[in-house]
Amino acid sequence: MNTRYLEEYLVLAEELNYSAAAKRLFITRPTLSEHVAELEGELGCALVEHGGRPQLTAAGRRFVDTARNLLASWEAVAEEYRSLEDNLLTVTVSATNLPWLEDVLLQARRTIGEKRPAAKIDIVTDSGPLATVDALDGHANDIAIVGCKSFSEEGLRQLTEERPGFVLTSEATHLFMTADNPLFARERLCAADLDGACLLLPPDVYQSYERDAVADHFAEHGARVTLKTMPFRDHYEYFAHDFGRAIGIAPDTLVPRFGLDRRANLRLFDLEDMEFSTDFIAVFRDEFVATPKGRTLFEEMRSIARERRRRR
Repeated sequence: MNTRYLEEYLVLAEELNYSAAAKRLFITRPTLSEHVAELEGELGCALVEHGGRPQLTAAGRRFVDTARNLLASWEAVAEEYRSLEDNLLTVTVSATNLPWLEDVLLQARRTIGEKRPAAKIDIVTDSGPLATVDALDGHANDIAIVGCKSFSEEGLRQLTEERPGFVLTSEATHLFMTADNPLFARERLCAADLDGACLLLPPDVYQSYERDAVADHFAEHGARVTLKTMPFRDHYEYFAHDFGRAIGIAPDTLVPRFGLDRRANLRLFDLEDMEFSTDFIAVFRDEFVATPKGRTLFEEMRSIARERRRRR
């Protein structure tokens, strides 16, 4: 429904004269008649009694209030969207089973909203390849979570120097095996016990394990391991895979989420002589942080993450 037609109808309802109304509206009388007819066609009823001096029908009198309300509602909507020009920020993030990014992002949105009530932040989530740094380069994603092994100073430097980013949290990454593995019943395990093993990794972390030279770190502790991945669609498919003799990995947060500590045929373990913890880093697309609104969100999220880590 054309809001201009509503405005014209209200003028006609005041004048009850096509010529006078058309003069006020700076349009011709035939044009006004045509627009009123289009309104009547949309509504499926007559608004004006034709023949002699125009009079409003019963429906026409009722429609006066309706038209006023519609115009007021539309003006409120238009005003809202005019304000979004300078206040709306859309953020695309990867949908993962790791909650830290979403938690900090939602808190930052709430805090920014309290400081600037006009600010609007829309969060769009997606999964799959958006969980990798590659999605930042392809502009498919604005923020991604990237893991970096605690022993990899080079990996942390690359992530925080090449792109805007900060550490969200740090936690232990456990290894696991299934009952088919000959080491399943061994009480204590050291790195050397995994000599010759294959570490089967989800695709979204495989790249980071290569970057952090995880295989070299195992070699320093007496174990030659190979890194392998498969096209798992998500963590559910990964943890349900038949690992056979392969070794899997599970961040501490995912252990209760997927019930890994309650599965009889799966054993979680940590190596006695090798630390295997991970720093999880929020990495941002350069162009996103370069915008004023994006920079505001980045700084607010970084401040929240730092304060939470300080309290731990």
